[in-house]
Amino acid sequence: MLDELLAIFCPDWELPPIMEGEPQYHRNEVKRYELGEAASQDPAATRQHAGPLTHAAVHDQCRSGIRQLVQPLVTACGYRQIQAAIIDYMRTGSDPEKVGASMAWYFARPGLQYASMEDLRRGVPTKESKAALEALADLRDDYRSACLSAFLACEDPETRQDLSLELSLDPADYPADLRTSHEKARRIILADPERYRRLLERCTHMS
Repeated sequence: MLDELLAIFCPDWELPPIMEGEPQYHRNEVKRYELGEAASQDPAATRQHAGPLTHAAVHDQCRSGIRQLVQPLVTACGYRQIQAAIIDYMRTGSDPEKVGASMAWYFARPGLQYASMEDLRRGVPTKESKAALEALADLRDDYRSACLSAFLACEDPETRQDLSLELSLDPADYPADLRTSHEKARRIILADPERYRRLLERCTHMS
């Protein structure tokens, strides 16, 4: 996928000879970086090829590197379009695509901004950044519901563990029609605290 996109965004680029003998993982790091830079510099092409770029992103298993593909998409297409595409993968994708979608989602959200260190300490973001986040509340709810469905539908323990990180144990975070599904997921998680330790620790910290 990276090779196909590189042929579009920078057709004259070639993998440096020094990388030829490196493992595929390291070669992909170089390709991902080059593609991300090229996509950032050509928003029009990024919009035109947003589908294949998103497809490549959700197949990328590097939790940090995936940012290099997602950020140009968000800049060129906007948060709403990219978040909607990620939700579609969470709803209908394969197990690896769903895990990739969860990693892409992390970088497809606007971050809260703070005018000063004092505001950061007090947890008071700027009105503009808070409004930008709240404007996407409907998609955030759709994503949370899609993750819950994906978690319950998944049969692979490792994938289910990855998807659990996108869940909340608070039933108030889900609509009334999903409370039964949420309670089922909650029982699965509480019955295997070692497997779902990261989620449980996060929820304990937040409470």
